[in-house]
Amino acid sequence: MTEPNMFPLEIETQIAETIARLQAILGKNCLGIYLHGSLAMGCFNPRSSDIDILVLSRRPLAPPIRAALTRTFLSLSTSPAPVEISIIQRADLHPWRHPCPYDFHYSEGWRERYERFLADPAHAWTPPSSGDEDLAAHITVTRARGKVLYGPPIAEAFPEIPRADHLDSILGDVLSPEFGLAGDTNSPVYIILNACRTLAYQKSGLILSKAEGGDWALENLPAEHHAVILAALAAYRANGEMAAIETREFREWATREIQKT
Repeated sequence: MTEPNMFPLEIETQIAETIARLQAILGKNCLGIYLHGSLAMGCFNPRSSDIDILVLSRRPLAPPIRAALTRTFLSLSTSPAPVEISIIQRADLHPWRHPCPYDFHYSEGWRERYERFLADPAHAWTPPSSGDEDLAAHITVTRARGKVLYGPPIAEAFPEIPRADHLDSILGDVLSPEFGLAGDTNSPVYIILNACRTLAYQKSGLILSKAEGGDWALENLPAEHHAVILAALAAYRANGEMAAIETREFREWATREIQKT
């Protein structure tokens, strides 16, 4: 379990409820519960951050269990923080393969499809056989910076992820036409700081949060991009909107830099 008073009270309460619900639904099939992402790395943003969780199971999940998990996270997520969770069978981690298979996933982007699933059995959901490319990055962050909420130590629970698989995972995000440097779906703050932490990993092998990536960038990237990075960091730390500033030049430069590194 996490250390007491490690998080804001309302988030601590939400995490405790999440652990209790998972253990109640999964029973002995629940092998481990692990926190990763901004909350684990000490830079949780109440306005924009998710509670990021990985769960290990011993056996596949039956359809009624998936339905119970769906109802749980439709209720728990956004109360107050959004939850992003993936459940992975232990056997699907050994041997490691990328993209990694998973048995259940919930995030707010999936809310509508899960509401359809519960409303109409014709929309029954099963995990795709193609797996999830994002899990290589999530597991890498968990091994480097994650926290045990329940279960065995992280180094025992998760395999080491090959650098090539982790890179493929994070590049798929930062270079996504929709969500990445060329897109407009994510906020400019996320896009800029995500590019900074990607460059920090490519150039220095560092596993950083978005805020840490911005700080690294101010020390390591060309000065002509510092104004954009500073504006993104200020907005992130103030839980506010980014000041009106032109970001196109940074986005184009960062795209070229990431693609050539």
